[in-house]
Amino acid sequence: MSLEILKKYNIKAKKSLGQNFLVNDKIVKDISDVIEVLSKNIVEVGPGYGALTEKLLLKKPKSLNLVELDLDMIDILNKRINSWDFNLNWIDFKINNCDVLKYIPENKDYSVIANIPYYITSPILRHFLYDVENKPESMVILMQKDVWDKILWKGKEKTSVLSLFVSKKCIVREVLFVWKENFIPAPKVESSVLLFESHHLYNDIDDNLFMDFIKKSFREPRKKLSKNLVNAWYDKNLIMQIFSKLSIQDLVRWEDLNMTIWSQLFLEFNK
Repeated sequence: MSLEILKKYNIKAKKSLGQNFLVNDKIVKDISDVIEVLSKNIVEVGPGYGALTEKLLLKKPKSLNLVELDLDMIDILNKRINSWDFNLNWIDFKINNCDVLKYIPENKDYSVIANIPYYITSPILRHFLYDVENKPESMVILMQKDVWDKILWKGKEKTSVLSLFVSKKCIVREVLFVWKENFIPAPKVESSVLLFESHHLYNDIDDNLFMDFIKKSFREPRKKLSKNLVNAWYDKNLIMQIFSKLSIQDLVRWEDLNMTIWSQLFLEFNK
């Protein structure tokens, strides 16, 4: 079906927008099955020509808000609506032509489903996890391996600024691996679908102060954590006292600590 739509409307991916169209219909359906959609408010980012949109509508969400920047894709979506390709019965359906980083969700309770271009992954995560007032309950995001490696700590480092940035707000797990051959055009690396489920474990920690603390601690990756903290103007004796209290070795590096320890460190240094 996806390949037929591409041919019917002569759709070409725009490199400037980082477009790679997922054309394996089974995988598209699998993505639509990750979270409960029935009677829920769903925001789909980057719907393109509507391959996933079609599957989501069949599951009868309460509302489906599409966020699409490409006017050519919006034109195709409207043509498909006029051709009765989509089942819109009793569904609050809306197409928003805007930059997703400027999009403000209309509903308090909603989930996000998206196929995100590599170059804008981190900004979109920040937008929904930190910038908007009403955060999503969950997010299902298809992204390239370079990014999900850092989020799930699968790279050379055990943790990263991005992984802490995300884990402060969510529990994340991989739900589906997607080979690059399933896209047109095929990206250079493989992709994966991640499920982000919101939690409130660290609501007592100020977002901006915490991220500033993390960035200072990560400033010189090859140095041990204590040295980075000294360079960030923390007292050496205080550092050693806190390390001892939290059973952290002096030689530890920033990548060796998980979110729980980082939150404890932050609270100790900000008493």
